[in-house]
Amino acid sequence: MHLFRRSNSVALTLAVLALFPHSLLSFLVTVPLSTKVLSSLPSALYVTSTTTITHAEDNDQQINDDTPSRRAFLNGATRSALLAGAAVLFSPSHSVAAATVVPNNSNRILVLGGTGFVGSRVVASLKSLDGVEVVSTSRDGRDGTVALDFSKLEAAEVSKKVQQLCSKKKYTAVISCVGAIGTADDKLVNAGTGLAAIGAKAAGVTRFVYVSVAPEVRGAAKGLSFLDDYMTGKASSEDAIRENFGNDSSASGISGYTLLEPTFIYGGEIFQVNPPRVAVGYGKLVEGLLSSGPFRAAASISPGIIGVALKPPVRVEAVADAAVAGALGITISSETVLDTYDKIVDASKLLKCKDILLLINSNEDKTSNYIIR
Repeated sequence: MHLFRRSNSVALTLAVLALFPHSLLSFLVTVPLSTKVLSSLPSALYVTSTTTITHAEDNDQQINDDTPSRRAFLNGATRSALLAGAAVLFSPSHSVAAATVVPNNSNRILVLGGTGFVGSRVVASLKSLDGVEVVSTSRDGRDGTVALDFSKLEAAEVSKKVQQLCSKKKYTAVISCVGAIGTADDKLVNAGTGLAAIGAKAAGVTRFVYVSVAPEVRGAAKGLSFLDDYMTGKASSEDAIRENFGNDSSASGISGYTLLEPTFIYGGEIFQVNPPRVAVGYGKLVEGLLSSGPFRAAASISPGIIGVALKPPVRVEAVADAAVAGALGITISSETVLDTYDKIVDASKLLKCKDILLLINSNEDKTSNYIIR
């Protein structure tokens, strides 16, 4: 079932939802939706307060006239929210994690799309570290970057050029922040990272990091034709990265790639519709609100775009730091896909540990474990 009809207003609707869904007002408006939307939720989610809260897939929901009443749903949702809140309050903080570090005394990192919203923060994060050499690309080679425009190259040329770049400097890792949405070249540009991964692998690069898109967003976007090329390109790149770097494992069992899959990234000083941008002041407030137990419970039982809108947004600096951690071989429990808010935020905190930063530049050839708080 699709919550929105295909029409010329869909793009504007999604833009508004992307900018302003993360607020108490939007939650109060979206919860009392029509009976049809509420009845489309799986009955198992609100039969008992001890039911495990899971993500609802909007495309598989069917209208069921025998489902419990709206009041029963709200009562169940309230109990679930209270349980989720209690879990957050009384369980160990999710920001505590065991980190595994693969030392490398020669860190040279290539950032694809290093002048964009996320890429510029990735470059800044890398440059703040000692012993890390960084070079970045942009479409036109501005500000001392290397010119690399996926939309103007044949597939083989993308792989070849990245291979040449990586071979010349002997890069140890590549981070791709390249992306395009709402253009005629969406598929070509978003699939370009996969082609870059092929070239990086051929050049001997051992780690590849990609900023992609959350699975919930992909699910909510099904049936929206204007997003097909964007999603297809992203999926193609992820497949190529897994194929080329999935078997690169050290003695610690850590994979050679990291995929970051956030729902919504906020940051900067301005609001913007295309591409969607939310300023840091508002975004930080909303992040704190939607990170609370009741809102997490509501997000997990809400279908489609509503569930996505109720997920906490991630600050752009956190995404950047998590990407850098992956490129440096610092991981949490051998995670290769950071597809939730918590995973991304936890990974970003790895760069705040002084012991880990010292180990990055050490000559030790063994992995080490640390507890990050």
